[in-house]
Amino acid sequence: MGELIREFDWSKTSLGPIAEWPVHLKATVGLMLPARAQIVLFWGPEFVALYNDAYAPTIGDKHPKALGHPARVNWAELWDDLEPLLQQVLLTGETVFAKDRMFYIERHGYPENVYFNISYSPVHDENGRVDGVLCIVDETTRRIVAERALVKTEERLSNALQAAGLIGTFDTDLRSGMVYSDARFANMFSVDPQKAESGLPLADYLAGIHPDDVKLVSDGIEQAITTGEKCILEYRVQSKEGTVRWLEVHGQCRYDESGSPWRIPGAAVDITDRKRAELAIAHFAAIVESSDDAIISKDINGVITSWNTGAQRLFGYRADETIGNSITMLIPDDRKNEEPAILARLRRGDQVEHFETVRRRKDGGLIDLSLTISPIRDTHGKIVGASKIARDITDRKAHERLQNTLLSEMKHRLQNNLSTVLAIARQSFRGHEAESEDFRKFEARLLALASGHDLIARKSWNSAELGDVVAQLLNVHGRQRFEIDGPDVRLSPKSALALTLALHELATNAAKYGALSIPTGKVTIAWDVEQKAIPSLAFRWQERYGPAVSQPSRKGFGSQLIERVLAFELGGQVHIAYPPEGVVCEIIAPLSAEWEKEVKGSPPAQN
Repeated sequence: MGELIREFDWSKTSLGPIAEWPVHLKATVGLMLPARAQIVLFWGPEFVALYNDAYAPTIGDKHPKALGHPARVNWAELWDDLEPLLQQVLLTGETVFAKDRMFYIERHGYPENVYFNISYSPVHDENGRVDGVLCIVDETTRRIVAERALVKTEERLSNALQAAGLIGTFDTDLRSGMVYSDARFANMFSVDPQKAESGLPLADYLAGIHPDDVKLVSDGIEQAITTGEKCILEYRVQSKEGTVRWLEVHGQCRYDESGSPWRIPGAAVDITDRKRAELAIAHFAAIVESSDDAIISKDINGVITSWNTGAQRLFGYRADETIGNSITMLIPDDRKNEEPAILARLRRGDQVEHFETVRRRKDGGLIDLSLTISPIRDTHGKIVGASKIARDITDRKAHERLQNTLLSEMKHRLQNNLSTVLAIARQSFRGHEAESEDFRKFEARLLALASGHDLIARKSWNSAELGDVVAQLLNVHGRQRFEIDGPDVRLSPKSALALTLALHELATNAAKYGALSIPTGKVTIAWDVEQKAIPSLAFRWQERYGPAVSQPSRKGFGSQLIERVLAFELGGQVHIAYPPEGVVCEIIAPLSAEWEKEVKGSPPAQN
């Protein structure tokens, strides 16, 4: 795929030539191409497709024509299903995750329903804007189909075994070559059941045997006559309509007084459903065995009962080294308490999903794993064990640790820079008594800016909650002075910093001249999302019960920061009014990439 991407004429697409691609696009493609996971990247408003070698087989004959074209062109049959997922990530910046998600697709010249585990994540530019959607997928169609086929087969087999009508009896007279049977046995071989009891030639029954199994049956009868041992044969019979069914036939030769073969009585049972079940189980076992994930089963006491090739690759143990031993052989000493808790949940019938932990390999090395553990029940519904799927997440964990280290270092350096600026300011203002008030204002604004950066750092420098920005004021001026009401709204870093500074200016003025300057004063801060053609955030600061307010003769730096800078950063409108009962500041800003309302609604923050 790397060569195809390099040779593709990108100048004819909305992405432009590769040389002009932004850094974050080049970096994302560079990470995607060598990955063994199935990855497709949809870029820009048109969702232009780029993907790696591992992903190409999942789209069949759509490859390679899908490369470099908008997704709606080559995924037209499922665009109504796919587009909302991509738009959700592009517009909200949230990751969309689903397990065994069904899609309708036409990838081999015919329609089919396929299943994928999906993780659609945003790709941000240096300003936090979402420019693309990185889709990491894992097709699970074969497993889903096998599981459903197995369930259906087991149901049919259970019903078949309960039906006595599936057993037929016969008695073959070796001297006359006639077979006497009941109606059930006759129906199995498509012969006349009314004549079967009176006897029909053996040839009539042999004619109903599948051509490929005739020799098997003939050899089996000959051996039974020669040895006198019980004969058990499994073979196929074929109806006149072509329907094929499997039989398990038991018989044993009887001899007359002279020792000559006389008759072979016996019985047959229809095992068609069992054979189909065995085929499905074998198919499912092959899927399990070929899985890259470690798939292990254990009994209710934690003793290992099965171990696939993926488990051998992951842990280094062969199956014969683990089966019959306790699963605790894989658990480090400092995590031994996890297994009793897991077994307790399984005994209650709970499923343990995406449990992240650490396990030990045969060589003593530790690996980070994500475990999914499900209870196994017998035919009576009793829990007799558990099935465990273990996925290696060592690389992901290492990436997370590196990311946390880099974010921590970034925060530390930023704090050092702000401290350096503050120190320089102190030196610059030293000896200027007339300007000491200006320095205190500058210092307070710088500290407010630092607090805003701390909030953003908590969310990995991606965002900050509006409620958290407001809560900073409560810590400074006292919770009892404020009335807060509003839903959860996530801010971009730029918006969070701008609002932090604006609220600082409002609170500072209120503490000097407004509602917060006297004990009885109150401030109400409320916000809501207005559902219009373009959803907007309505934010209101209102002071009450403070000193009488009048229009100031001039606008200071704080007012200009609020009305101009904040409006510019939020792409909205900011208005400050000075009615006698208290200052009012209103903000109207569109919900866009800069402001995001939580998709999962939460109770409003109140005080």
